[in-house]
Amino acid sequence: MREILSTRGLTLYNVSRQSAEIFKRSSQFYVPHNLYYDLAHTLSVPTIYQMLALSHITDYRLSDWLAVFGFALDQISRLRLLVPRQRTTLLDSTVYDIDAWVPWFAERPVTGPMPPIAPLGQLLASAKPRRAKELLSLGKKKFLYGRVGEGDVHAFPQLVPGSIVRVDERNPQELLTCGKNIAERPFFLVEHGLGLTCSQLVALEKGRIMLHSLQDPCAQVELRLDKDVRILGVIDAEIRPMTGRRSKQMPSRSAGSPKPSFVPIPNPHSNLGNLLRSSRLRAGLSFREASGMSRWISDTLSDELYFTAPSTLSDYETLSGPPRHIQKIITLCVLYCIDFEEFLQACGLPLDQIGHEAIPDQLIPRRSPDRSLRLPMTDGQGSMGEQNGFLVPLIMQWEEIPLFLRHSVNELASLRNFSLSDVYWVGGNETPAHPLLIKATFVAVNRRIKKPAKSTASTVCEQPICLILKRDGSYLCGRCALHLENLTVHGYPGGPFCTQQFRNGIDAEVVGQVTTILRRLR
Repeated sequence: MREILSTRGLTLYNVSRQSAEIFKRSSQFYVPHNLYYDLAHTLSVPTIYQMLALSHITDYRLSDWLAVFGFALDQISRLRLLVPRQRTTLLDSTVYDIDAWVPWFAERPVTGPMPPIAPLGQLLASAKPRRAKELLSLGKKKFLYGRVGEGDVHAFPQLVPGSIVRVDERNPQELLTCGKNIAERPFFLVEHGLGLTCSQLVALEKGRIMLHSLQDPCAQVELRLDKDVRILGVIDAEIRPMTGRRSKQMPSRSAGSPKPSFVPIPNPHSNLGNLLRSSRLRAGLSFREASGMSRWISDTLSDELYFTAPSTLSDYETLSGPPRHIQKIITLCVLYCIDFEEFLQACGLPLDQIGHEAIPDQLIPRRSPDRSLRLPMTDGQGSMGEQNGFLVPLIMQWEEIPLFLRHSVNELASLRNFSLSDVYWVGGNETPAHPLLIKATFVAVNRRIKKPAKSTASTVCEQPICLILKRDGSYLCGRCALHLENLTVHGYPGGPFCTQQFRNGIDAEVVGQVTTILRRLR
């Protein structure tokens, strides 16, 4: 901290004096002149008020000051992804450290046409890491992102629990009548008094819509548009997990999905207590359930201060200001799916006074990730110029790079030690052998599973998918079975792929089992 202040020509005495002049000595924003002693002997950290004062006086970003004291805000999104939930929730897609170094890639020269299926390492090579803000500038627009809950019956079976969905906010109501039949209509993310739901919609008369469920006709509910329900956007992409899904019947409406007795959409939150209460109810959590989840957070982060007792959670809903410990603020943001900035705004903190510059790399936990890249470095400078016409068109097609997910790749891929060697490009396959591979771009593959798993799943989409390497060097991806040393790759009803049979280990072999699919829905 002393070194950081010295870059601004400041000492702790100067900061303490300025905080007293700007915010008054009796204010919670006051930075005491003996702060160094407290940091060294009591293991305490400044409060969020004092952090904001430090940010204002030094003109360094609040998120950077938090990182100096061990609070990486970009980890909030990762924790929110790991917690299983009954309700569908929005994710915090903010990249708080825009100066963070992110591994990046350059295109490898490819002779001939682009293969329909190929290892990603065959198309890309590691290059110099880039700042997050540089990669964010490549995006054409900003999307919403959500996570499908265990009890969102309107999402099943097209979407599954744990799926990460991307939501396009552009003119969603124009797509209400899209599609000749209900099966072809898009899915929307809608907000109602009980939370969020992924659902197909049917437009009715007089400003009413109906949430449609293919699986549970009893869950279909008519609602008043912009009074009982608000359309946030159309779901245009999905990161779909293929492992760890429940094979038994999906949860009924009593498990947390919307009921016919909807309540109106709540008004904007006026203070912190209202925000906490409404967010907890929308997350479908009791105080005891939320406290149990906070125990998991404290164990994961190895810090007891992240744990919050049920009585304390109840007391927080009567507060107008933030808790004393920053750990509690982060816990509340994770539990109730509140964005960190939204939390501070509800506390009435003067966010317009925080700093805007980045603390220098050598004074903050911000390391270049060169050593974590497993692909060989290219001879060039790792520029994003086209060599095989792959990377730049891909970015233009997807319009945004979801960098907030970069800390969660192990969990998203369902792999313990994820690397780019586990990713395969499938975007050129025009005759997919599985319906989930239609409009798919990438799949993650567990290369340790070399034998097709037997499945008792009743539907094609619930059965495991394998990646198969043929002796001519090409790949297949689909459902397969091993019987009497013969490897059979199955198509699906109405699909363009015909069932094929190979001699296992001679004509073809299993590379691994698909754990995750990245696909477009529109």
